[in-house]
Amino acid sequence: MSRASHTDRAVLAVRILTAVSVALALMCAVLAWLWKTERENAACWKAAAEFQLQLEGGCDA
Repeated sequence: MSRASHTDRAVLAVRILTAVSVALALMCAVLAWLWKTERENAACWKAAAEFQLQLEGGCDA
């Protein structure tokens, strides 16, 4: 095996790992945003239930 093909394989491996890392980071960011949104929605419904509030549009807004 020549040195050039070994270097090409190493570069390819680094590029693949970089792509996987970026994809995982994006997935984590989306999941964090969704978690925050659902938590806020749950807190709204909890407050509405505890204080017997009549919400016009609900808590989804």
